[in-house]
Amino acid sequence: MRLMLLSLSLFLLFSCRFSTEKSFLKITTYNAYAFFDSYEDGSEFDGFAHSDGYDGEAYYQRVRDFAILLGRNFSSSDIIVLQEIESAEVLSDIIDAGLGEKGYSYYGLADDGVQTLSVGFVSRLQPTGVEIHSYPGCRPILEISFHVNDETIKVFVLHFRSRIDGGEEERYAQAEHLSLLLEREKGTLCIAAGDFNSDPSTGDGPFSVFPDLYSENNAFHVTSDPSKAGDELYFAPLSGGNGGTYFYDGAWYCYDNVLLTEECWDMRGWEFNSVEIENERILVDMLGRPEPYDVSTGYGYSDHLPVTLTLLKL
Repeated sequence: MRLMLLSLSLFLLFSCRFSTEKSFLKITTYNAYAFFDSYEDGSEFDGFAHSDGYDGEAYYQRVRDFAILLGRNFSSSDIIVLQEIESAEVLSDIIDAGLGEKGYSYYGLADDGVQTLSVGFVSRLQPTGVEIHSYPGCRPILEISFHVNDETIKVFVLHFRSRIDGGEEERYAQAEHLSLLLEREKGTLCIAAGDFNSDPSTGDGPFSVFPDLYSENNAFHVTSDPSKAGDELYFAPLSGGNGGTYFYDGAWYCYDNVLLTEECWDMRGWEFNSVEIENERILVDMLGRPEPYDVSTGYGYSDHLPVTLTLLKL
């Protein structure tokens, strides 16, 4: 099995470029909810210490359950990007627990040695390049390049600052940083995927829907119409009231999202096809709300729902 580990001290860039012929390309983003590894180092959240029951046995059972979940429900995805992963061990263990048998041979984590939880991915496709973009006080953004059907696609994996205790300035700074990263890749189809901790349809976060909720207080804007994407205006298929991925205080919010640059709708190469909020019964409670992992019972997965993007090759 070919695996790769990423950190700020180690970058694996591939000199070879190869083409994988495909008609559809699927990318799933999922906040895995405080997925700590089996080692207790004192940085664990409340409830995730060994004394709370989150010991090696509980961890490995969680790994097996999560691998089964991904293998049964999301194995049609070529790339799965994840948020709230503590270490590369978690990704390696998930692959070893059965996901590798589904063809996922590559993984990586943007570990800066500072953040308790970070972003990562597992993939069937071999990346042609990786880069980690850090920003002071914020989780790093992981950039992964793929060469599929003779076209380069860049995926930016992110997790914006939590809304707990505010965090508005940090989310704004992260949004500005992301916009700069996307704009520098003119001519290349770029996808930003992850937990933005902001819903563009509310207009109160670092980005909002243009022109309906335009405000100079937003770092950048998105559109629900792919044909209108352009300079510093990105296509967000889940920005038009398409349901939610996170339930809080009696309301749904679309915090988990994908943003695409204008190359997703230029009538050549890879094009946007569809997006779906995954709400399989196994992921939700009796009221249809995401059910997070519970250390005491070992049941549940996350307080967020996954989102799957499908691209079509013209």
